[in-house]
Amino acid sequence: MAKGKGGKTSVSAGPKLRKNHGPKRRLFHDYGNKIIRIELAKAGLLSKYNDYESWMLACQARGKRKDIDKAEFDKFVVLSLKEKKEYFKNIKK
Repeated sequence: MAKGKGGKTSVSAGPKLRKNHGPKRRLFHDYGNKIIRIELAKAGLLSKYNDYESWMLACQARGKRKDIDKAEFDKFVVLSLKEKKEYFKNIKK
């Protein structure tokens, strides 16, 4: 008969559970109702680019290092959602 391995001889990292890497991000859940969050998102109020610093970091991550000023951010904020996506697609390097 075949001899099986004992439980103590195998190296294991612990129980085989599904692990999500990193913390769960429950952004904007303070607002409570899911319908309210959906409507706020459609209006563009829950965008992470409504903050100047996060917008500036997003521009730098896409390769734009120069000519990042507050006046350009003010122009960006009033764009529609489609126009904002196009802005990041066509960003100058």
